[in-house]
Amino acid sequence: MNSKSPSYHGYRFPPEIISHAVWLYHRFCMSFG
Repeated sequence: MNSKSPSYHGYRFPPEIISHAVWLYHRFCMSFG
């Protein structure tokens, strides 16, 4: 383990994808709420 490794090691998706996935998740939950 390298102490200089970032805390988000294994972070593969850009923030845009994450935010869009979260938006879709909330929309999906609300549609079945």
